Amino acid sequence: MEKWLYDNILKISIIISLPLLMAYIFADDKIIGYTEHGIPVTKAELEVKSVRVDTIRSWKWIEETDTLRLTLNRKKQVDVEFFNRCFDMPYATGLQFKPWGGFNSIGRGDNITPISWSNRTALWPCTIKRITEVIEEKEDGEEN
Repeated sequence: MEKWLYDNILKISIIISLPLLMAYIFADDKIIGYTEHGIPVTKAELEVKSVRVDTIRSWKWIEETDTLRLTLNRKKQVDVEFFNRCFDMPYATGLQFKPWGGFNSIGRGDNITPISWSNRTALWPCTIKRITEVIEEKEDGEEN
């Protein structure tokens, strides 16, 4: 038994560690911050299923991260990430929301089309990949 274990220890360790390695490689939850008690906060925990179109008050395109920041009622903010590259978004003066099935809320898989200064819609609509809530950090003088 000891000789068999000695001969196969490498195979056994690979078989045991392979599922853990695969879970680590394919994990999409990135830690974006920590709570005041040191608990990690991931994007999946801040993900929003849908946003009602009539609650959107303003929007801003963030070029560094290629995300659209929507300001909703009560100063709540959400970041919208897209599957494709939205080339016309930095030049947009308005947005056209195209929810699936004509509903009043947008979510994953719905389209947002930028409207340029000449009131023309973009050729390629931007398809929503993820909507996450934006949490403002407190200005308490501590390093977060």
